[in-house]
Amino acid sequence: MDISFKTVEGRFNYRVGGLLVHDGKLLIMQDKGQPYYYVPGGRIKMNEKSEDAVKREVKEELGIEVNVNRMLWVNENFFKEKTLSEQFHEVCFFYLLELKDREILKRGSEFEVDENGKIHTYYWKTLDEIKYINLYPQFLKEKMWELPVHIKHIVGT
Repeated sequence: MDISFKTVEGRFNYRVGGLLVHDGKLLIMQDKGQPYYYVPGGRIKMNEKSEDAVKREVKEELGIEVNVNRMLWVNENFFKEKTLSEQFHEVCFFYLLELKDREILKRGSEFEVDENGKIHTYYWKTLDEIKYINLYPQFLKEKMWELPVHIKHIVGT
């Protein structure tokens, strides 16, 4: 069971995000019809370690195996999701990941994946390019330039 629940005040999500960086490019994704981009990841399941969750989510979304390098950020985020018009309180652990193999690189700089009928488009974008796109959470646009050695706590977008 995913750790996500709805209340009168809004929805709580406990999730993970995975940062895959290769040749100075970050792998980001966009759902069909959505105006924003984000990094691969998803909700953590009950009784699941966050490291295991990020590996599972990347496997489900991309069909690849990854190694977890280290946790970078813990992000507490409060936002209104525009498409659903729903208020969110989200806690997300962001991990730096490493590819176990380079097969995914053969898919090119832009590719689509159908995850059980949900179409995700993936892009390898340079750090300069991500500064100008609608990437969430927004702190990634500036924090990607200097990845922390120790875990940082970020509150907000």
